[in-house]
Amino acid sequence: MAEAARNQFPDQKLAASRRRQIFLAACRVLARKSFHEASVKELALEAGIAAGSIYLYLRSKDEILVLIAESMVGELMEQLPAIRERSGGDPRHELIEMMSTIIDVIDRYRDAFNVLHHEGRYLERRTEYKQAIARASGPYRSAVATVLERGRELGLINFIDAASAVHIIHMLCAGWAMHGRSLRGIDKETYKREVEAILEGRFFGAASRNRNGNGAAHR
Repeated sequence: MAEAARNQFPDQKLAASRRRQIFLAACRVLARKSFHEASVKELALEAGIAAGSIYLYLRSKDEILVLIAESMVGELMEQLPAIRERSGGDPRHELIEMMSTIIDVIDRYRDAFNVLHHEGRYLERRTEYKQAIARASGPYRSAVATVLERGRELGLINFIDAASAVHIIHMLCAGWAMHGRSLRGIDKETYKREVEAILEGRFFGAASRNRNGNGAAHR
């Protein structure tokens, strides 16, 4: 799989750079055509890599989906330390800014994300790819769960089941890319504000009611 392909390179920095090239090239190609219409040769040409050389970084065309997941999660993870510092230790602020960043990353690679969401459902029927996608998305889901759990420990965030809450939060973020025509004319910042309002009402407001009975969400 993708990890094995990376490990065969003594120069990991070069391998990471090449995979980044391929990821960005795939995003451009998938903005023009469907995953099934795109060929590995076309991906290589778009990335400026010899057609045969691309297999040094990906074992198959399907693995581009794993690369998309890894790359998008990687961009989010790079920003988490700064997000946490800006939150001032308040997990509610951290979760709101984390979701805003997730939406930004999804928006940046919208076409590739939609391909990943659609094709990944079928790819996950194959055990090896299901495991690869789980490894790629694991840090992202774990980061969201960690903020939720910290908020619950502080009495600031309320939820019943962490896995369900993480899934709901992901779907709220993913909705920006998958809306089709339903949000035509709605800008991204407006969508973010609606997501924030849902967080305040469902996750933060319930915690406030449990704590002081007045239902006020603390910001």
